[in-house]
This record gives sequence, C-alpha cells and structure tokens, in this order.
Amino acid sequence: MDGKGLHGFSATLTSLLNISSLQYPGFLNKRDDGTYEGFHKDLLTELTAILGYDFIIKEPDDQRYGYLQDDGTWVGMVGELIRGDMDIALGLTIASPRETVIDFSTVVLDERLEILVKKPLPGMQIAGREWWRAVMTMPVWFMVIASFLLSGIVLFVIIRVSPYENRAYSAEVGEASRLSTFGHSLWICYSAMSWQGVDYSPRSVSGRFLFVFWFGFVVWTLILCTGAIVGLFIPGPIASPMAPVQSFDDLAATDEIRPVFIRFGRVDLTFKSSPIDSYNRIHQKATLVSNTDEGVRLAREGGVAFIAESSTAQFYSNRKPCDLMSVKEGNTFTDPRSQAIGLQADSPLRKPLNNAILQLKESGKLNLLYQKWIYSEKCPRPERHPEVSYSHVNPVDYRDIMPMFVELVVAAILALCIMGIEVIWDKRTSKPTKKTDAAPSGNSADTNV
Repeated sequence: MDGKGLHGFSATLTSLLNISSLQYPGFLNKRDDGTYEGFHKDLLTELTAILGYDFIIKEPDDQRYGYLQDDGTWVGMVGELIRGDMDIALGLTIASPRETVIDFSTVVLDERLEILVKKPLPGMQIAGREWWRAVMTMPVWFMVIASFLLSGIVLFVIIRVSPYENRAYSAEVGEASRLSTFGHSLWICYSAMSWQGVDYSPRSVSGRFLFVFWFGFVVWTLILCTGAIVGLFIPGPIASPMAPVQSFDDLAATDEIRPVFIRFGRVDLTFKSSPIDSYNRIHQKATLVSNTDEGVRLAREGGVAFIAESSTAQFYSNRKPCDLMSVKEGNTFTDPRSQAIGLQADSPLRKPLNNAILQLKESGKLNLLYQKWIYSEKCPRPERHPEVSYSHVNPVDYRDIMPMFVELVVAAILALCIMGIEVIWDKRTSKPTKKTDAAPSGNSADTNV
C-alpha cells in the first residue's frame, strides 16, 4: 500500500503497446537512445524469455503503486490491474488489502526498512561522546569540582579561625584580606592536585588532617584518570564511521536528527499505524516528501534520517560521492516485506510466472541481477586510520571514586571539629601566660634593714 512509486511500473505482456516509463535509478533508467535498463527491465527480459512472451513497459498514469481511496476505488498499478488495463505490475509490496482484489506471484525481493543518513566526516572521533566524557563521566567531573571547592573552603576557614594556623600563616605569608586568603587556599589545593608543590603547608593539626585526605583523593583520582587516558591512545578495533542514530528508537529519542519519508508511502503508513509509541513519535515529528530524490537530497544536507526500503538505502549508500550510509534496524516490527509481481485476479499467468521466478532463484540469476543494479558501484571501505573506535574504553565512573569522595567529606567535617578543639585549647592555655606576664603588684620596695 505504497504511494507514489519511482521504481514501480506496469508491464503488459502483449506486443505493439506504447512504452511509458517512469525512471528510477537502479530499477529503471532511460538511456540517451531511448531504450531502458535496470533491474526490472532485466527481470522482465529473463521472465519473458522463459515464458515466450514479448513485453512493452508503460508507466502508471497517476504514478502510484496503488492504495484504496476513501471512496472505495483503487489508484495506481493496483487500480490498473483491477480495471484490466495491465496484465502484470512490478514492484508491488504484498499486503492483505491488495490480495483481496488482485493476485501476487511468488516473492521476488524481501525488503526491510533502513535509515539513510549522512556519513560522519572521517577523523579521530570518539564514538558517540567527547573526549572529556570518555575519560570521566559527568557525575565524576562534578564530584572532583565539588571536592576541590570543599577542600578550599574548609582550608580557608581553618586559616582564618584556628589560632595555630592563623599565626603560622601570618608569620610565613603575611597578613592578607579575607578575599586573598580564600584565593590562596584554592591555589594551595590546586597545587597539591597538580603535583607542582605548594608554597605553604598547613601547620595546625586540623589543616594537616584535611590535607592528608585531600591529597589521597587527588592521588586516587589521578590513578583512575591515567588508566582511562592511556586507553584512549590504545587503538581498539577499526570501525566504520559511526552513524548518528543506530535504530528507530534512537531516532525517536533525539531532536538532533529529523526523520523523513515519502508521503502516502509504505513507511508513512507503517509508522502511522504502528502500535509502538516510539514509532508514533517518529511519525509525529517526521517531514514528508513527495519522492525519493527529495529525501536523498535532504539526507545529504545532514541532520536528516531518510527512512526507505533496503534496496533504496543500499543503492544510494553505494553511490558517489559516497557521503551516505545505511543503518539497518533490527526491531522485529520491521521484518521483511515481500515484493512480488501483481497480476489480475485469477490470471492464467500466475502459475507459469511463479515457475519462471523459481527458476531464476534456483539458478542464482535473480540475485545476480539484484547485485548488478543495486551494488553496481561500491564505495571504498574506510582506510585503517581515519576512524578508530574507543568503545572499549571505560570512563571513570562515580562508583569508582565515591568511597574517596565520602572519606574527604567526612574528613572535612572532622577537620572543622578539630579546629574547634584547637580554638578552645588555645584559649585555655593562653590564660596562665597572661597572668604570668602581668605587672607585679603589692608593697614591694627596696628597704635598708
């Protein structure tokens, strides 16, 4: 039940009929001298040679495969068969509504739905994610930033509040404003993280306690990141350019790639009547085009996934400038749809035609014809160096770093508690010192006895 067809045409097995052809690359093409070539042309030649008929090709008047209109009449090649205008029609997909009004031969081709997309530019690309996400996942990046800020803030508080740290900091660095002290605290933590050495080391117990766990967090994180970074430079298996979408579910979930298919075609009706939610979403946001050439043009511009039959997708993905690639959908909902030759109901041609098709299959000629016209050109395989898959690299996950992160948070809390103890202890120990240093009082005087 397809709509406007580009590689479907009607053929009448009688001589002296006017030829009217609808051209479609791979299936039917018109030469400069007015003769025709293509898969369907060669198929008719082989069939009529077995059957002993001659043929003439005529394009359907309305340029459609055939579907049932609201008024109950059939259009396209199916309508021509019902009216008796044509004897056979090629390129029809077997469908239950059609089988109620016409007959079909045995299956000629099995077609699947495939996704035709622009091929990614060659280069050292990390499959599906940026390099920084290949090293560490986003939660890990947030945990590293949070731990850095936490350590800097707690160290700043210790320097400002702890009497032992404050005196040591003032003696070594000098008095500074609160803003410059906070900036220096962040610099101290960053210096430890980058292993460049620090110009100031904590002197208080609380500051050193915090620094031990911060340095342990840094070492553990660097060890994990080093392993992930090394993995980036160890080439994995050579892979083909990675498609922006891998399935119809991916296409339904993304807004970056726009689905495109032919209006009233098999894809349009398939996705419109699908019981699967993701396929309904594809239909809702799809752009409908009038023919295959327009869909291929949009796919070449990028940002578009043109959904078409496998023969169409394979044909254009193997044609220069080799800028398109075909993605096969593995969902069972897109099982093969059989393409066969349509005949008038109760046509006497059905039995001999089935026998002729089986002969072509058994001899391998049918497959050779398909390979000849669909894969007549072969795009070169990607070289060994352009595209390297890094799917074997496992980025640092939050589960790998969570234990050290929790320890650092607990250590920061304990460091603040220790700082409180230092403040209380300093107040207690400073009181006797002040009494001792006070001026003497009483009636003391030098006297001569």
